[in-house]
Amino acid sequence: METEDFKLAPAMDAGRNASEVKGDNVVAEFERFDLPLLEMVRSEHLSNDIKNGSYVRYHRHCSNKLRRLRKNLKLSHGRGKTFQKKPLTLELAQKDPRHLVLLLFSAERAWSYAMVIKEDRRRKRYIGRRFMKAAKLAERLADLSRELGEDKTTLEADAYSSWMSAISLLELERLEESLESFKKAQVLFEGLATAFGAQSTLYRERLEELEPSIAFCRYSIARQRGEDPTSMMNAASPRVDNLVAAKIDAALSESRKLQAESFGSVDWCGRNIPIRTEKVGEGILLAREAAHTMERETDFDKKAALYDKIFIAYNDVSRTVSKQRSEITAAAEKETLSQIAEQHLQELDLISQYIKHSRLRQTIARNLLLVEKHIEANSKPDDVVRLYENLRQNCQEILDLDGILSDPISRDMTQAEIRKFEACRCFWLAKSYKSQHRWSESILLFKRGEMLLNDAYAECETGDPNKSDLAEMVKESISLRAMAHAQGVLENLKLDKSFKEGMQLTETGRKRTVVSGDERFESVVRVTSDKDVEGTICKMPPSLTSTPCKPVAFDIAVDGVTISDVKGVVKYLSETDGNDGSVPRREGTGFSRWFRG
Repeated sequence: METEDFKLAPAMDAGRNASEVKGDNVVAEFERFDLPLLEMVRSEHLSNDIKNGSYVRYHRHCSNKLRRLRKNLKLSHGRGKTFQKKPLTLELAQKDPRHLVLLLFSAERAWSYAMVIKEDRRRKRYIGRRFMKAAKLAERLADLSRELGEDKTTLEADAYSSWMSAISLLELERLEESLESFKKAQVLFEGLATAFGAQSTLYRERLEELEPSIAFCRYSIARQRGEDPTSMMNAASPRVDNLVAAKIDAALSESRKLQAESFGSVDWCGRNIPIRTEKVGEGILLAREAAHTMERETDFDKKAALYDKIFIAYNDVSRTVSKQRSEITAAAEKETLSQIAEQHLQELDLISQYIKHSRLRQTIARNLLLVEKHIEANSKPDDVVRLYENLRQNCQEILDLDGILSDPISRDMTQAEIRKFEACRCFWLAKSYKSQHRWSESILLFKRGEMLLNDAYAECETGDPNKSDLAEMVKESISLRAMAHAQGVLENLKLDKSFKEGMQLTETGRKRTVVSGDERFESVVRVTSDKDVEGTICKMPPSLTSTPCKPVAFDIAVDGVTISDVKGVVKYLSETDGNDGSVPRREGTGFSRWFRG
Protein backbone atom coordinates (compact mmCIF):
# COMPACT_ATOMS: atom_id res chain seq x y z
CA MET A 1 0.00 0.00 0.00
CA GLU A 2 1.29 3.45 -0.92
CA THR A 3 2.05 5.68 2.06
CA GLU A 4 0.68 9.18 2.40
CA ASP A 5 2.97 12.02 1.35
CA PHE A 6 2.20 14.53 4.09
CA LYS A 7 3.15 14.92 7.73
CA LEU A 8 1.01 16.19 10.55
CA ALA A 9 2.75 18.76 12.74
CA PRO A 10 2.11 18.66 16.49
CA ALA A 11 0.16 21.46 18.07
CA MET A 12 2.20 24.55 18.83
CA ASP A 13 0.88 24.69 22.39
CA ALA A 14 0.96 21.23 23.95
CA GLY A 15 -1.18 22.30 26.87
CA ARG A 16 -3.96 23.61 24.68
CA ASN A 17 -6.59 20.90 24.76
CA ALA A 18 -10.27 21.04 23.90
CA SER A 19 -13.33 18.97 24.65
CA GLU A 20 -16.74 18.44 23.12
CA VAL A 21 -19.48 19.07 25.65
CA LYS A 22 -23.01 17.82 25.40
CA GLY A 23 -25.15 18.91 28.30
CA ASP A 24 -23.10 18.40 31.44
CA ASN A 25 -21.06 15.43 30.17
CA VAL A 26 -17.67 15.70 28.52
CA VAL A 27 -17.54 13.31 25.60
CA ALA A 28 -13.85 13.39 24.74
CA GLU A 29 -10.71 15.41 25.21
CA PHE A 30 -8.32 15.95 22.32
CA GLU A 31 -5.31 17.94 21.29
CA ARG A 32 -5.87 20.54 18.60
CA PHE A 33 -4.39 19.73 15.21
CA ASP A 34 -1.87 21.81 13.28
CA LEU A 35 -2.35 20.90 9.61
CA PRO A 36 -0.45 22.70 6.79
CA LEU A 37 -3.50 22.76 4.51
CA LEU A 38 -2.32 25.32 1.98
CA GLU A 39 1.16 23.83 1.84
CA MET A 40 -0.33 20.44 0.99
CA VAL A 41 -2.47 21.95 -1.75
CA ARG A 42 0.48 23.80 -3.28
CA SER A 43 2.72 20.72 -3.27
CA GLU A 44 0.00 18.68 -5.00
CA HIS A 45 -0.55 21.41 -7.59
CA LEU A 46 3.16 21.60 -8.37
CA SER A 47 3.57 17.83 -8.65
CA ASN A 48 0.62 17.55 -11.04
CA ASP A 49 1.44 20.59 -13.22
CA ILE A 50 -1.72 22.55 -12.52
CA LYS A 51 -0.19 25.76 -13.89
CA ASN A 52 -0.19 24.24 -17.37
CA GLY A 53 -3.81 23.10 -17.13
CA SER A 54 -3.37 19.40 -16.32
CA TYR A 55 -6.74 19.21 -14.56
CA VAL A 56 -7.55 15.69 -15.82
CA ARG A 57 -4.35 14.35 -14.32
CA TYR A 58 -4.97 16.18 -11.05
CA HIS A 59 -8.57 14.93 -10.86
CA ARG A 60 -7.36 11.37 -11.28
CA HIS A 61 -4.68 11.92 -8.64
CA CYS A 62 -7.22 13.30 -6.12
CA SER A 63 -9.54 10.32 -6.73
CA ASN A 64 -6.73 7.82 -6.06
CA LYS A 65 -5.64 9.73 -2.99
CA LEU A 66 -9.16 9.78 -1.56
CA ARG A 67 -9.53 6.05 -2.19
CA ARG A 68 -6.35 5.33 -0.22
CA LEU A 69 -7.40 7.66 2.59
CA ARG A 70 -10.83 6.09 2.96
CA LYS A 71 -9.30 2.64 3.00
CA ASN A 72 -6.79 3.55 5.69
CA LEU A 73 -9.43 5.34 7.77
CA LYS A 74 -11.95 2.52 7.20
CA LEU A 75 -14.44 5.05 5.94
CA SER A 76 -15.48 3.40 2.70
CA HIS A 77 -19.03 3.85 1.55
CA GLY A 78 -20.94 0.58 1.94
CA ARG A 79 -19.90 -3.02 1.57
CA GLY A 80 -19.28 -4.61 -1.76
CA LYS A 81 -21.65 -3.31 -4.40
CA THR A 82 -24.08 -1.84 -1.87
CA PHE A 83 -23.61 1.93 -1.41
CA GLN A 84 -24.01 3.16 2.12
CA LYS A 85 -22.80 6.68 2.76
CA LYS A 86 -20.79 7.27 5.91
CA PRO A 87 -20.91 10.91 6.97
CA LEU A 88 -17.85 12.56 8.45
CA THR A 89 -18.77 13.65 11.99
CA LEU A 90 -16.94 15.62 14.62
CA GLU A 91 -16.35 12.51 16.75
CA LEU A 92 -14.58 10.79 13.87
CA ALA A 93 -12.47 13.84 13.07
CA GLN A 94 -11.31 14.06 16.70
CA LYS A 95 -9.68 10.64 16.45
CA ASP A 96 -7.53 11.27 13.40
CA PRO A 97 -6.66 14.57 11.65
CA ARG A 98 -6.58 12.76 8.30
CA HIS A 99 -10.34 13.15 8.20
CA LEU A 100 -9.74 16.87 7.59
CA VAL A 101 -7.35 15.97 4.78
CA LEU A 102 -10.12 13.82 3.34
CA LEU A 103 -12.41 16.85 3.15
CA LEU A 104 -9.63 18.98 1.65
CA PHE A 105 -8.96 16.66 -1.27
CA SER A 106 -12.66 15.99 -1.79
CA ALA A 107 -13.04 19.73 -2.42
CA GLU A 108 -9.95 19.65 -4.65
CA ARG A 109 -11.37 16.78 -6.66
CA ALA A 110 -14.70 18.56 -7.20
CA TRP A 111 -12.87 21.75 -8.21
CA SER A 112 -10.54 19.95 -10.65
CA TYR A 113 -13.48 18.13 -12.27
CA ALA A 114 -15.29 21.45 -12.69
CA MET A 115 -12.20 22.84 -14.45
CA VAL A 116 -12.15 19.75 -16.69
CA ILE A 117 -15.75 20.03 -17.86
CA LYS A 118 -15.41 23.80 -18.21
CA GLU A 119 -13.63 23.19 -21.49
CA ASP A 120 -16.39 20.88 -22.76
CA ARG A 121 -19.35 22.83 -24.13
CA ARG A 122 -21.69 19.81 -23.87
CA ARG A 123 -21.29 19.59 -20.11
CA LYS A 124 -21.22 23.28 -19.23
CA ARG A 125 -24.50 23.03 -17.35
CA TYR A 126 -22.81 20.83 -14.73
CA ILE A 127 -20.01 23.30 -13.99
CA GLY A 128 -21.98 25.29 -11.42
CA ARG A 129 -22.95 22.13 -9.52
CA ARG A 130 -19.36 20.92 -9.23
CA PHE A 131 -18.12 24.33 -8.10
CA MET A 132 -20.86 24.60 -5.48
CA LYS A 133 -20.05 21.10 -4.25
CA ALA A 134 -16.40 22.10 -3.87
CA ALA A 135 -17.48 25.23 -1.97
CA LYS A 136 -19.68 23.20 0.41
CA LEU A 137 -16.87 20.73 1.12
CA ALA A 138 -14.45 23.61 1.78
CA GLU A 139 -16.98 25.21 4.12
CA ARG A 140 -17.35 21.91 6.01
CA LEU A 141 -13.57 21.76 6.30
CA ALA A 142 -13.53 25.29 7.76
CA ASP A 143 -16.24 24.37 10.31
CA LEU A 144 -14.33 21.32 11.56
CA SER A 145 -11.07 23.27 11.65
CA ARG A 146 -12.64 25.82 13.99
CA GLU A 147 -13.51 23.01 16.39
CA LEU A 148 -10.35 20.92 16.10
CA GLY A 149 -7.52 23.00 14.64
CA GLU A 150 -5.01 25.50 15.85
CA ASP A 151 -5.42 29.18 14.97
CA LYS A 152 -3.17 28.86 11.95
CA THR A 153 -5.09 25.85 10.64
CA THR A 154 -8.39 27.65 11.22
CA LEU A 155 -7.28 30.74 9.32
CA GLU A 156 -5.96 28.69 6.42
CA ALA A 157 -9.21 26.72 6.22
CA ASP A 158 -11.28 29.92 6.31
CA ALA A 159 -9.14 31.48 3.58
CA TYR A 160 -9.41 28.35 1.44
CA SER A 161 -13.17 28.21 1.94
CA SER A 162 -13.57 31.90 1.03
CA TRP A 163 -11.50 31.43 -2.12
CA MET A 164 -13.45 28.35 -3.21
CA SER A 165 -16.76 30.09 -2.53
CA ALA A 166 -15.60 33.15 -4.49
CA ILE A 167 -14.69 31.24 -7.65
CA SER A 168 -17.95 29.25 -7.44
CA LEU A 169 -20.01 32.44 -7.22
CA LEU A 170 -17.97 33.98 -10.01
CA GLU A 171 -18.78 31.05 -12.25
CA LEU A 172 -22.48 31.54 -11.47
CA GLU A 173 -22.07 35.26 -12.34
CA ARG A 174 -23.05 36.43 -8.87
CA LEU A 175 -20.41 39.11 -9.03
CA GLU A 176 -21.09 41.16 -5.90
CA GLU A 177 -21.18 38.09 -3.65
CA SER A 178 -18.07 36.75 -5.35
CA LEU A 179 -16.25 40.05 -4.79
CA GLU A 180 -17.07 39.99 -1.07
CA SER A 181 -15.71 36.44 -0.77
CA PHE A 182 -12.56 37.40 -2.66
CA LYS A 183 -12.07 40.36 -0.31
CA LYS A 184 -12.46 38.15 2.74
CA ALA A 185 -9.90 35.71 1.36
CA GLN A 186 -7.56 38.60 0.63
CA VAL A 187 -7.75 39.86 4.20
CA LEU A 188 -7.14 36.37 5.60
CA PHE A 189 -4.11 35.73 3.39
CA GLU A 190 -2.65 39.12 4.35
CA GLY A 191 -3.15 38.31 8.02
CA LEU A 192 -1.47 34.94 7.61
CA ALA A 193 1.47 36.49 5.76
CA THR A 194 1.91 38.99 8.58
CA ALA A 195 1.50 36.49 11.43
CA PHE A 196 3.64 33.68 10.04
CA GLY A 197 6.62 35.18 8.29
CA ALA A 198 8.28 31.80 7.67
CA GLN A 199 5.57 30.92 5.15
CA SER A 200 4.83 34.41 3.88
CA THR A 201 5.91 33.41 0.34
CA LEU A 202 3.08 30.89 0.13
CA TYR A 203 0.48 33.43 1.23
CA ARG A 204 1.88 36.16 -1.02
CA GLU A 205 1.53 33.83 -4.00
CA ARG A 206 -2.11 33.30 -3.11
CA LEU A 207 -2.62 37.06 -2.86
CA GLU A 208 -1.14 37.57 -6.33
CA GLU A 209 -3.54 34.95 -7.70
CA LEU A 210 -6.50 36.83 -6.20
CA GLU A 211 -5.73 40.23 -7.71
CA PRO A 212 -6.87 39.51 -11.31
CA SER A 213 -10.14 37.99 -10.11
CA ILE A 214 -10.88 40.95 -7.83
CA ALA A 215 -10.11 43.39 -10.64
CA PHE A 216 -12.41 41.49 -13.02
CA CYS A 217 -15.29 41.50 -10.51
CA ARG A 218 -14.95 45.24 -9.93
CA TYR A 219 -14.78 45.96 -13.63
CA SER A 220 -17.85 43.83 -14.41
CA ILE A 221 -19.90 45.33 -11.58
CA ALA A 222 -19.07 48.84 -12.76
CA ARG A 223 -20.08 47.98 -16.31
CA GLN A 224 -23.40 46.55 -15.13
CA ARG A 225 -24.15 49.68 -13.09
CA GLY A 226 -23.19 51.96 -15.95
CA GLU A 227 -20.40 53.54 -13.89
CA ASP A 228 -16.83 54.36 -14.76
CA PRO A 229 -14.84 51.10 -14.40
CA THR A 230 -11.80 52.95 -13.09
CA SER A 231 -13.76 54.09 -10.03
CA MET A 232 -14.29 50.46 -9.01
CA MET A 233 -10.78 49.42 -9.96
CA ASN A 234 -9.35 51.99 -7.54
CA ALA A 235 -11.74 51.07 -4.74
CA ALA A 236 -10.44 50.99 -1.20
CA SER A 237 -9.24 47.80 0.42
CA PRO A 238 -11.89 45.64 2.10
CA ARG A 239 -12.76 46.06 5.72
CA VAL A 240 -12.38 42.93 7.77
CA ASP A 241 -15.25 41.92 10.03
CA ASN A 242 -14.81 41.50 13.77
CA LEU A 243 -14.71 37.69 13.72
CA VAL A 244 -11.97 37.48 11.12
CA ALA A 245 -10.02 40.28 12.82
CA ALA A 246 -10.19 38.42 16.13
CA LYS A 247 -8.84 35.25 14.50
CA ILE A 248 -5.97 37.11 12.87
CA ASP A 249 -5.10 38.90 16.10
CA ALA A 250 -5.16 35.62 18.01
CA ALA A 251 -2.84 34.00 15.49
CA LEU A 252 -0.52 37.00 15.60
CA SER A 253 -0.46 37.00 19.39
CA GLU A 254 0.27 33.29 19.56
CA SER A 255 3.06 33.54 17.01
CA ARG A 256 4.49 36.56 18.80
CA LYS A 257 4.53 34.75 22.15
CA LEU A 258 6.45 31.86 20.65
CA GLN A 259 8.98 34.26 19.17
CA ALA A 260 9.23 36.22 22.43
CA GLU A 261 10.21 33.06 24.30
CA SER A 262 13.26 32.71 22.07
CA PHE A 263 13.84 36.46 21.82
CA GLY A 264 17.02 36.70 23.85
CA SER A 265 18.50 40.14 23.30
CA VAL A 266 18.72 43.27 21.14
CA ASP A 267 21.81 45.00 19.77
CA TRP A 268 22.04 48.75 20.21
CA CYS A 269 25.01 51.09 19.96
CA GLY A 270 27.52 48.27 20.12
CA ARG A 271 25.89 46.68 23.17
CA ASN A 272 23.97 43.44 23.52
CA ILE A 273 21.00 44.02 25.84
CA PRO A 274 19.31 40.87 27.16
CA ILE A 275 15.50 40.73 27.24
CA ARG A 276 14.39 38.84 30.33
CA THR A 277 10.68 39.71 30.29
CA GLU A 278 8.32 38.11 27.81
CA LYS A 279 6.02 41.15 27.71
CA VAL A 280 8.91 43.41 26.74
CA GLY A 281 9.88 41.03 23.96
CA GLU A 282 6.31 40.89 22.65
CA GLY A 283 6.09 44.69 22.52
CA ILE A 284 9.36 45.00 20.60
CA LEU A 285 8.28 42.28 18.15
CA LEU A 286 4.91 43.98 17.65
CA ALA A 287 6.61 47.26 16.78
CA ARG A 288 8.97 45.51 14.37
CA GLU A 289 6.10 43.70 12.65
CA ALA A 290 4.24 46.97 12.15
CA ALA A 291 7.38 48.61 10.77
CA HIS A 292 7.93 45.69 8.39
CA THR A 293 4.31 45.89 7.20
CA MET A 294 4.62 49.63 6.66
CA GLU A 295 7.47 49.12 4.18
CA ARG A 296 5.01 47.52 1.76
CA GLU A 297 2.25 50.10 2.24
CA THR A 298 1.76 53.06 -0.06
CA ASP A 299 -1.42 54.59 1.35
CA PHE A 300 -0.83 57.51 3.75
CA ASP A 301 -3.73 56.69 6.08
CA LYS A 302 -2.60 53.09 6.50
CA LYS A 303 0.94 54.21 7.22
CA ALA A 304 -0.33 56.69 9.82
CA ALA A 305 -2.33 53.91 11.52
CA LEU A 306 0.76 51.67 11.58
CA TYR A 307 2.82 54.46 13.14
CA ASP A 308 0.20 54.79 15.87
CA LYS A 309 0.45 51.04 16.43
CA ILE A 310 4.24 51.28 16.76
CA PHE A 311 4.05 54.14 19.25
CA ILE A 312 1.45 52.29 21.34
CA ALA A 313 3.68 49.22 21.46
CA TYR A 314 6.73 51.23 22.54
CA ASN A 315 4.71 53.08 25.19
CA ASP A 316 3.50 49.76 26.61
CA VAL A 317 7.08 48.49 26.79
CA SER A 318 8.19 51.71 28.49
CA ARG A 319 5.48 51.34 31.13
CA THR A 320 6.48 47.72 31.72
CA VAL A 321 10.14 48.65 32.14
CA SER A 322 9.29 51.55 34.46
CA LYS A 323 7.14 49.27 36.59
CA GLN A 324 9.92 46.70 36.93
CA ARG A 325 12.42 49.39 37.77
CA SER A 326 10.17 50.86 40.45
CA GLU A 327 9.75 47.41 42.00
CA ILE A 328 13.49 46.92 42.21
CA THR A 329 13.97 50.42 43.61
CA ALA A 330 11.29 49.81 46.25
CA ALA A 331 13.00 46.58 47.26
CA ALA A 332 16.32 48.46 47.54
CA GLU A 333 14.85 50.78 50.18
CA LYS A 334 14.15 47.81 52.47
CA GLU A 335 17.37 45.89 51.98
CA THR A 336 20.65 46.12 50.12
CA LEU A 337 20.46 45.14 46.47
CA SER A 338 22.33 42.05 45.38
CA GLN A 339 24.74 42.07 42.48
CA ILE A 340 22.17 40.37 40.25
CA ALA A 341 19.54 43.00 41.06
CA GLU A 342 21.97 45.81 40.28
CA GLN A 343 22.81 44.19 36.96
CA HIS A 344 19.09 43.82 36.20
CA LEU A 345 18.59 47.50 37.01
CA GLN A 346 21.34 48.48 34.58
CA GLU A 347 19.78 46.30 31.90
CA LEU A 348 16.42 47.99 32.42
CA ASP A 349 18.07 51.40 32.00
CA LEU A 350 19.60 50.28 28.73
CA ILE A 351 16.27 48.87 27.51
CA SER A 352 14.58 52.15 28.39
CA GLN A 353 17.15 54.09 26.35
CA TYR A 354 16.78 51.63 23.46
CA ILE A 355 13.00 52.11 23.46
CA LYS A 356 13.38 55.91 23.52
CA HIS A 357 15.83 55.75 20.63
CA SER A 358 13.55 53.48 18.59
CA ARG A 359 10.52 55.66 19.28
CA LEU A 360 12.40 58.82 18.26
CA ARG A 361 13.57 57.14 15.07
CA GLN A 362 10.01 56.22 14.17
CA THR A 363 8.92 59.78 15.01
CA ILE A 364 11.52 61.12 12.58
CA ALA A 365 10.27 58.75 9.88
CA ARG A 366 6.67 59.86 10.48
CA ASN A 367 7.60 63.56 10.32
CA LEU A 368 9.44 62.97 7.04
CA LEU A 369 6.30 61.31 5.72
CA LEU A 370 4.31 64.41 6.75
CA VAL A 371 6.85 66.62 4.97
CA GLU A 372 6.31 64.67 1.75
CA LYS A 373 2.55 64.96 2.13
CA HIS A 374 2.71 68.75 2.69
CA ILE A 375 5.01 69.21 -0.31
CA GLU A 376 2.72 67.16 -2.56
CA ALA A 377 -0.32 69.13 -1.34
CA ASN A 378 1.43 72.51 -1.93
CA SER A 379 0.88 73.52 1.67
CA LYS A 380 2.17 76.73 3.22
CA PRO A 381 5.95 76.86 3.66
CA ASP A 382 5.43 77.67 7.34
CA ASP A 383 3.99 74.17 7.90
CA VAL A 384 7.09 72.55 6.40
CA VAL A 385 9.35 74.83 8.45
CA ARG A 386 7.60 73.68 11.61
CA LEU A 387 8.06 70.01 10.69
CA TYR A 388 11.77 70.44 10.02
CA GLU A 389 12.12 72.18 13.37
CA ASN A 390 10.50 69.15 15.02
CA LEU A 391 12.89 66.87 13.14
CA ARG A 392 15.87 68.84 14.42
CA GLN A 393 14.56 68.61 17.98
CA ASN A 394 14.04 64.85 17.65
CA CYS A 395 17.64 64.38 16.54
CA GLN A 396 18.82 66.55 19.43
CA GLU A 397 16.88 64.34 21.86
CA ILE A 398 18.65 61.30 20.39
CA LEU A 399 22.02 62.95 21.05
CA ASP A 400 21.01 63.51 24.67
CA LEU A 401 20.77 59.75 25.29
CA ASP A 402 23.67 58.30 27.25
CA GLY A 403 24.12 55.31 24.97
CA ILE A 404 24.58 57.46 21.86
CA LEU A 405 27.53 59.28 23.37
CA SER A 406 29.50 56.03 23.57
CA ASP A 407 28.81 55.16 19.92
CA PRO A 408 30.69 57.53 17.58
CA ILE A 409 29.05 56.14 14.43
CA SER A 410 25.50 56.81 15.63
CA ARG A 411 26.51 60.17 17.05
CA ASP A 412 28.10 61.35 13.81
CA MET A 413 25.14 60.13 11.78
CA THR A 414 22.69 61.99 14.01
CA GLN A 415 24.73 65.18 13.88
CA ALA A 416 24.80 64.97 10.08
CA GLU A 417 21.01 64.62 10.10
CA ILE A 418 20.71 67.72 12.27
CA ARG A 419 22.76 69.72 9.78
CA LYS A 420 20.66 68.43 6.90
CA PHE A 421 17.39 69.32 8.63
CA GLU A 422 18.71 72.78 9.49
CA ALA A 423 19.60 73.34 5.82
CA CYS A 424 16.15 72.22 4.68
CA ARG A 425 14.52 74.40 7.33
CA CYS A 426 16.50 77.45 6.15
CA PHE A 427 15.45 76.76 2.54
CA TRP A 428 11.76 76.55 3.40
CA LEU A 429 11.99 79.57 5.69
CA ALA A 430 13.36 81.52 2.73
CA LYS A 431 10.39 80.37 0.65
CA SER A 432 8.09 81.55 3.43
CA TYR A 433 9.63 85.06 3.37
CA LYS A 434 9.44 85.08 -0.42
CA SER A 435 5.71 84.32 -0.28
CA GLN A 436 5.33 87.38 1.98
CA HIS A 437 7.20 89.61 -0.55
CA ARG A 438 10.02 90.19 1.90
CA TRP A 439 12.69 90.04 -0.77
CA SER A 440 15.78 91.06 1.19
CA GLU A 441 15.25 88.48 3.94
CA SER A 442 14.45 85.73 1.46
CA ILE A 443 17.60 86.42 -0.60
CA LEU A 444 19.82 86.22 2.47
CA LEU A 445 18.13 83.02 3.69
CA PHE A 446 18.44 81.42 0.26
CA LYS A 447 22.17 82.13 0.31
CA ARG A 448 22.49 80.72 3.80
CA GLY A 449 20.45 77.67 2.86
CA GLU A 450 22.62 76.98 -0.19
CA MET A 451 25.74 76.96 1.98
CA LEU A 452 24.16 74.55 4.46
CA LEU A 453 22.76 72.33 1.69
CA ASN A 454 26.16 72.10 0.02
CA ASP A 455 27.74 71.10 3.34
CA ALA A 456 25.08 68.44 3.89
CA TYR A 457 25.55 67.22 0.30
CA ALA A 458 29.28 66.82 0.88
CA GLU A 459 28.65 64.72 3.99
CA CYS A 460 26.30 62.27 2.21
CA GLU A 461 27.84 58.99 1.15
CA THR A 462 27.75 57.68 -2.40
CA GLY A 463 24.44 55.98 -3.15
CA ASP A 464 22.55 57.85 -0.45
CA PRO A 465 19.02 58.63 -1.76
CA ASN A 466 19.08 61.97 0.08
CA LYS A 467 22.02 63.12 -2.03
CA SER A 468 19.98 63.65 -5.18
CA ASP A 469 17.23 65.42 -3.18
CA LEU A 470 19.76 67.84 -1.74
CA ALA A 471 21.19 68.57 -5.18
CA GLU A 472 17.72 69.33 -6.54
CA MET A 473 17.04 71.58 -3.57
CA VAL A 474 20.23 73.56 -4.24
CA LYS A 475 19.21 74.12 -7.88
CA GLU A 476 15.74 75.24 -6.81
CA SER A 477 17.23 77.59 -4.22
CA ILE A 478 19.44 79.26 -6.82
CA SER A 479 16.52 79.83 -9.17
CA LEU A 480 14.22 81.12 -6.42
CA ARG A 481 16.92 83.47 -5.14
CA ALA A 482 17.29 84.95 -8.63
CA MET A 483 13.52 85.40 -8.88
CA ALA A 484 13.38 87.09 -5.46
CA HIS A 485 16.20 89.42 -6.46
CA ALA A 486 14.43 90.35 -9.70
CA GLN A 487 11.15 90.95 -7.93
CA GLY A 488 12.83 93.15 -5.36
CA VAL A 489 14.57 95.26 -8.02
CA LEU A 490 11.33 95.63 -9.98
CA GLU A 491 9.43 96.78 -6.91
CA ASN A 492 12.13 99.35 -6.07
CA LEU A 493 11.95 100.74 -9.60
CA LYS A 494 8.20 101.10 -9.36
CA LEU A 495 8.50 102.89 -6.03
CA ASP A 496 11.11 105.32 -7.37
CA LYS A 497 8.97 106.11 -10.39
CA SER A 498 5.88 106.70 -8.26
CA PHE A 499 7.71 109.14 -5.97
CA LYS A 500 9.01 111.13 -8.87
CA GLU A 501 5.77 111.37 -10.79
CA GLY A 502 3.41 111.48 -7.82
CA MET A 503 1.53 108.47 -9.18
CA GLN A 504 -0.61 106.02 -7.29
CA LEU A 505 0.37 102.36 -7.23
CA THR A 506 -1.99 99.40 -7.28
CA GLU A 507 -0.96 96.43 -5.17
CA THR A 508 -3.04 93.26 -4.54
CA GLY A 509 -6.24 95.02 -5.57
CA ARG A 510 -5.81 97.94 -3.16
CA LYS A 511 -4.87 101.53 -3.99
CA ARG A 512 -1.76 102.75 -2.20
CA THR A 513 -0.92 106.48 -2.31
CA VAL A 514 2.50 108.07 -2.02
CA VAL A 515 3.75 111.57 -1.12
CA SER A 516 5.41 113.54 -3.91
CA GLY A 517 6.41 116.59 -1.82
CA ASP A 518 6.38 118.03 1.65
CA GLU A 519 3.71 120.62 0.76
CA ARG A 520 1.38 118.10 -0.96
CA PHE A 521 -0.91 115.60 0.74
CA GLU A 522 -2.63 112.85 -1.22
CA SER A 523 -5.74 110.96 -0.20
CA VAL A 524 -5.27 107.56 1.43
CA VAL A 525 -7.31 104.41 1.74
CA ARG A 526 -8.97 103.71 5.07
CA VAL A 527 -9.22 99.93 5.58
CA THR A 528 -12.43 98.68 7.12
CA SER A 529 -13.71 95.17 7.83
CA ASP A 530 -15.84 94.95 4.70
CA LYS A 531 -14.27 97.19 2.05
CA ASP A 532 -11.74 99.95 1.45
CA VAL A 533 -13.16 103.49 1.84
CA GLU A 534 -11.23 106.46 0.47
CA GLY A 535 -10.77 109.27 3.04
CA THR A 536 -8.35 111.89 4.38
CA ILE A 537 -6.13 111.97 7.41
CA CYS A 538 -6.49 115.72 8.04
CA LYS A 539 -7.30 118.95 6.17
CA MET A 540 -4.38 121.22 5.32
CA PRO A 541 -4.27 124.05 6.17
CA PRO A 542 -6.54 123.46 9.14
CA SER A 543 -9.63 125.67 9.60
CA LEU A 544 -9.59 128.46 12.22
CA THR A 545 -11.64 128.20 15.40
CA SER A 546 -12.61 131.04 17.77
CA THR A 547 -10.77 131.04 21.12
CA PRO A 548 -11.60 133.29 24.14
CA CYS A 549 -8.96 135.89 24.90
CA LYS A 550 -8.75 134.94 28.53
CA PRO A 551 -10.11 132.11 30.69
CA VAL A 552 -13.55 132.48 32.23
CA ALA A 553 -12.16 131.48 35.58
CA PHE A 554 -10.42 134.85 35.99
CA ASP A 555 -13.69 136.81 35.68
CA ILE A 556 -15.37 134.59 38.26
CA ALA A 557 -12.54 134.71 40.78
CA VAL A 558 -11.59 138.40 40.39
CA ASP A 559 -12.84 139.30 43.85
CA GLY A 560 -10.62 136.76 45.52
CA VAL A 561 -7.40 137.81 43.83
CA THR A 562 -4.98 140.02 45.84
CA ILE A 563 -2.08 141.95 44.42
CA SER A 564 1.31 141.20 45.89
CA ASP A 565 3.57 143.98 47.27
CA VAL A 566 5.87 145.17 44.47
CA LYS A 567 7.41 148.23 46.12
CA GLY A 568 10.78 146.61 46.45
CA VAL A 569 10.75 145.63 42.80
CA VAL A 570 9.77 149.13 41.70
CA LYS A 571 12.53 150.68 43.81
CA TYR A 572 15.05 148.24 42.33
CA LEU A 573 13.98 148.99 38.81
CA SER A 574 14.09 152.79 39.34
CA GLU A 575 17.64 152.56 40.67
CA THR A 576 18.67 150.36 37.75
CA ASP A 577 17.19 152.76 35.20
CA GLY A 578 19.14 155.60 36.65
CA ASN A 579 22.51 153.79 36.67
CA ASP A 580 22.68 152.36 33.16
CA GLY A 581 20.84 155.18 31.35
CA SER A 582 18.05 153.05 30.05
CA VAL A 583 14.61 154.42 29.23
CA PRO A 584 12.33 154.51 32.31
CA ARG A 585 9.27 152.26 32.29
CA ARG A 586 5.85 153.78 31.52
CA GLU A 587 3.16 153.84 34.10
CA GLY A 588 0.45 151.26 33.77
CA THR A 589 2.64 148.65 32.05
CA GLY A 590 3.53 145.16 33.12
CA PHE A 591 1.52 142.92 35.37
CA SER A 592 -1.01 145.55 36.60
CA ARG A 593 -1.99 146.56 33.08
CA TRP A 594 -2.60 142.95 32.04
CA PHE A 595 -4.74 142.41 35.16
CA ARG A 596 -6.93 145.42 34.45
CA GLY A 597 -7.48 144.33 30.86
